[in-house]
Amino acid sequence: MRITVYLLLVLLLVACSADKNSGQNAESHYLLAVSYLQSNNPTMALQEFLLAEQFSEDDARIQNGLGQAYFFKHAYTEAERHYLRALKLDKNNPQYQNNLGANYLEAGRLDDAIIYFNLASANLLFARSEVSLAGVGSAYMKKGDYVKALEAFNAALVLNRRYAPGYVYRGEAYYALGKTDKAVNDYYQALEFYPDYALAYLNLGLAQIKLRTPKAAVKSFNRVIELAPNTDMSRQAANYIKVLR
Repeated sequence: MRITVYLLLVLLLVACSADKNSGQNAESHYLLAVSYLQSNNPTMALQEFLLAEQFSEDDARIQNGLGQAYFFKHAYTEAERHYLRALKLDKNNPQYQNNLGANYLEAGRLDDAIIYFNLASANLLFARSEVSLAGVGSAYMKKGDYVKALEAFNAALVLNRRYAPGYVYRGEAYYALGKTDKAVNDYYQALEFYPDYALAYLNLGLAQIKLRTPKAAVKSFNRVIELAPNTDMSRQAANYIKVLR
């Protein structure tokens, strides 16, 4: 099953600290870049972040933004460089540590991902520690250590019982450990908090196949197609439906 990590968009909208004109120019490009990033246009976001950097190269937010833009373009080496720059400018910022952890996770540098996710989750000033703990669990899932992954997902849910992705992730760990009934329970719990969660339905359908309830599985896969049309998930769901029928 596919682990999906939720990278926090933690671009803080505060004023730049350069001189007034340069600061205004940096801020206008920065704000435009944020809007592009939030509308899933990393190419235009990258262009605007680079322009903002020309006016204020020592702004940690801009460096973090560059890291995110490169991340979404799968340029992980460039993303790493800017995240590290952001952390040099704003030491121990857990949001940037979390983002760097996500970058290492996607780049396959799993031990580095665990280090930075743990640093972020341990910071008592970080409001989304459960996301970083889920990142730790995701790294252990990729390493094939499902027991440690389960421990991390449990810790994330202790911090936030309404964190729907945490139930999906924990369900994937249970599924990998052969505890399919527990996986199904977690997928249903995720759907209680987030009824339109396509990944939860996809994983639920796979678990229902394993439990030999094909009609229920087809129903779950149809929901994936309804919720996430024209995506890899919906295409996977459609293929499973063809097999089941």
